[in-house]
Amino acid sequence: MLNVRMKISEKQAKKLIFDLVKYSDHSNRSLTDGLKNKTIEQWFEQNKYPFKRLVSDTRDWEYTVPFVENTMDSKVYIRGAGIINVSDYQGEFDSALAYRDLTINNADITACYVAYYACITTLFASLTSYLSAKAEAYNIDNADMIDNEDKSVSLEDRVSQWVPILTAGKALDMNNKSWALFTAQLAECNTLVGKAHASNPTLATDGLSSAQLAAKVNDLRGGIISIMYELHVLLNDEIKSQLIRAVYFPDVYVSEAA
Repeated sequence: MLNVRMKISEKQAKKLIFDLVKYSDHSNRSLTDGLKNKTIEQWFEQNKYPFKRLVSDTRDWEYTVPFVENTMDSKVYIRGAGIINVSDYQGEFDSALAYRDLTINNADITACYVAYYACITTLFASLTSYLSAKAEAYNIDNADMIDNEDKSVSLEDRVSQWVPILTAGKALDMNNKSWALFTAQLAECNTLVGKAHASNPTLATDGLSSAQLAAKVNDLRGGIISIMYELHVLLNDEIKSQLIRAVYFPDVYVSEAA
């Protein structure tokens, strides 16, 4: 079965802290916006958190970074019974993370693969929904409207064509490892949808081993999740800590022979 190493590296912990400070939707943005990394370290020191100790504590995956980590998810809880989602794409992203955890925690390889299928398809649904929401917001204020109704436009084309419009000329780097992983994962997602695996309770794993499945889960960080993160930064959106943390999620590994 799969398991998770509950510590991340010191380098990852530092990056996680800096990203939470610079990009997440925390309540101290007015105090931290524009700070460079060294100044961020000093800011924590001034607030009684020695930075070396903070980095050491943050290596523990269950540690919440003080002052700059808003742990609220995409749901708003209201008095009495009921919750509402702030946005479709954030709700879908939260669901994808839940499927990721099911992939890791289930003892049955077939059930793990079903959960992985749900995870990757929900991640791409979240990204599609995010881009649609950005296009709709853009169209309200601009005459050169983005065609958000043409469903035949591929997700890759939406990223390559819409993002420069939304950012007044900036574009996502499509010549790096993240984009290569992203396109491979999108092709895999489309294949899975084509096979209609979601409706098949006896889903075949196509000979996938536990080690291969662990590698696929780990690759989500560097592919679709990193692309979603980079788009949020490029589009100057405050980012939920769940997305930032997903980029630095600890390694998944096979805990016993399967």
